[in-house]
Amino acid sequence: MITVEVFPASYGDALLVSYGDPASPTRLLIDGGLTGAAQRIQRRLAELDATIDLFVVTHIDADHIAGAVRLLDTPSFVERLQAVWFNGRVQADQFSKMLGALDGERLGNRIKELGLPWNAGWDWRIPPGRGWTRVGGPVVIDGAPIEMPMPGGARAIVLSPDPEKMKRLLKEWRRTINRAGLGKSGHITRDAAEQPPRQLMGRASLADVAKRDSTDDDTEANGSSIAFVLEIPDGGETRRLLMTGDAHPDLLLAGIDQLRGADERYAVDLCKLPHHGSRRNVTFDLVKALDCSKWIVSTNGKRFFHPNNEAIARVLVSNPGSTIYCNYGENQPLSSFTKSYPMSKNGYTVERPPPGRPGITVTVGP
Repeated sequence: MITVEVFPASYGDALLVSYGDPASPTRLLIDGGLTGAAQRIQRRLAELDATIDLFVVTHIDADHIAGAVRLLDTPSFVERLQAVWFNGRVQADQFSKMLGALDGERLGNRIKELGLPWNAGWDWRIPPGRGWTRVGGPVVIDGAPIEMPMPGGARAIVLSPDPEKMKRLLKEWRRTINRAGLGKSGHITRDAAEQPPRQLMGRASLADVAKRDSTDDDTEANGSSIAFVLEIPDGGETRRLLMTGDAHPDLLLAGIDQLRGADERYAVDLCKLPHHGSRRNVTFDLVKALDCSKWIVSTNGKRFFHPNNEAIARVLVSNPGSTIYCNYGENQPLSSFTKSYPMSKNGYTVERPPPGRPGITVTVGP
């Protein structure tokens, strides 16, 4: 059985993927949410007595990495951890003319201090210098998706980031790490809150909402997100989970276009919507390229008001009969959307946790 447990991480991401032998499953933790999510993650891992075979920290925005920093400072979590994927400053430096790792980014330095396998199997483009020889190179593609073996007989097909996205991040590195609370002060500087969306009121059709114009995401940190298809053998079949972080839609679509046939859609069993269901990341072209019926929205909808109406409409128009899985309850994300576009009349389903008990587990396969 394959499960994806979506922790309540405020407006961030923290997902636990489990697969393989039920008596001893392989487990991947993807991101750590904001700081408050770390305690929930630790409590759950203690209940399961679980080993984390790989911890993927997709990028350095606070709502993905702040909890990861807290986790790696917790001995009981570190004892459970086998390996890490994370593009730190030493990996980002591979795309600069001036090399040399910058000390001070707490997550990267902490991984190194702990001696954990870090980006194992990923090659250095340029020798990183003394002290980093036991650390792997950047998790990055170059013109085409890259396949990497994963624990438990699975494989990852990495779609993002590419060198250009990493170069852009490097230019903004100091500002971005300070915003994420990874600078010297450790203080998180939060982005300004967005304005709430206008009410739908059901006046426009779903197709009209889906076709509304929106600009693609171009932020440096999001563009550096590690995004991948996780292919898992399952009783003679192969299941595909698309784990997108906050990746840019252009790079996701370019990779998917290379994976699918000339006139075919790319079938995945589950997709975690990029950037919490932002209209700037969930483009119509992206979801039209996918054949998928299960979609995860990881956010409480606060501050940035994700998921956007346009993003959900694009999913439902391109993939009728879909189920949207939310990790917060009835009065949280999608409540106004479902009132304007009732599920029974529009052929979709929303699954939520019970009130007062955030977090949801999605099962993939029979």
